[in-house]
Amino acid sequence: MTFKKKLIIFSIIAISIYLTACCNCGKGIATEKSVRGTITVIGNEPFTKLAIKTDDGKIFILQCSKELNDELWKKQGSYYYVQYGDMREESGTSAVIVEKVIPIVKETK
Repeated sequence: MTFKKKLIIFSIIAISIYLTACCNCGKGIATEKSVRGTITVIGNEPFTKLAIKTDDGKIFILQCSKELNDELWKKQGSYYYVQYGDMREESGTSAVIVEKVIPIVKETK
């Protein structure tokens, strides 16, 4: 094989590896372990819990670190995207273990 042919083959392989490595394969910000909605508080004092209410009315209790809990408590009514690691049932409501939160500017119609 000549040097040109080897260079072309190497280039094709390198480009294909680069494209597949950088591709997120259609996965954007939304994953199967995510939810977005409005930060809210459910329950009555002294048994209140931080939660997120989705646009379709579902409510998920948020279980997160104290620092994140304090921050989100101040952001009640704000629209957030929440990525979570695990989901479990708590008092008849789904509870999610929060890994990451991203504030979203909700588009007005």
